[in-house]
Amino acid sequence: MPFGDHDVSPASEMPDPNQLYLNSAIWYFGYGSNIRSASMTKREITPLQAQAVVVPSYILTFDIFGIPCAEPAFASIATYQDIEETQQHTQVPPVHGVAYLLTRDDYRRLVLSEGSGVGYDEIQVEAFPIANTDYTPGKGIMVHTLKAKYPFRPNRAPSVRYMSLLIEGATENGLPESYIQYLKSLPTFSAGQSTWASLGSSLFLGFFARAVRVLAYSTKLVVNEKGHCPRLLGTVIVWFYWGMWTWHDYVHARLWGRGDGGIIHYGGLRLS
Repeated sequence: MPFGDHDVSPASEMPDPNQLYLNSAIWYFGYGSNIRSASMTKREITPLQAQAVVVPSYILTFDIFGIPCAEPAFASIATYQDIEETQQHTQVPPVHGVAYLLTRDDYRRLVLSEGSGVGYDEIQVEAFPIANTDYTPGKGIMVHTLKAKYPFRPNRAPSVRYMSLLIEGATENGLPESYIQYLKSLPTFSAGQSTWASLGSSLFLGFFARAVRVLAYSTKLVVNEKGHCPRLLGTVIVWFYWGMWTWHDYVHARLWGRGDGGIIHYGGLRLS
């Protein structure tokens, strides 16, 4: 899978795990729609290297609130320590994705494209090539990634469109078939087919989707050198989203039907 003049590196060519920066570049772990090469190209980001990896201490979640009736949720990650087991559960696989080596300018562009620091915190995790079976701490590579700043619990289902991007990216990068099947097993949201549900969605999105577009555009006008918008603007956006979801849960859903695809239960594991 080419990225400009660079190809995906085989597992044997994973860089020195102690070398986070290489020639002013940054290792970034992508696990959502950005594991598709087309998504990176659309954002005008050209990775210097790309490697399929797994992060054993985290699972994929959908902690980022989106817009009901359209894109209810987006991907994030949570540590196993953040998860409370119920009496019966099935095994949830660790999160898989792609480690990208990005220039600092491309990394800033990526953060900007992910909401200018409003919904995500930047953290570091240890990633291992998917061919590895030895996950001993210190033998992988430390990578930057993004994690929900305000985890939206319980998780709502992502749209069919969004989940298809994750599955496409997982297939493109040769992630394990078991992981791809796990993604396919998760619930998704699709718009209601009834006239009543469609009318409700149109009214909801007619106001809220337009407002979100204005807020998203405003963040791009005032970002700093790290790609983050001012804290006050971020707070306004977060409160707007909470208000939108409160309206959906307590008003819209009762009148027009749910616009979130239901709750994800992660095979019996409950997010704490």
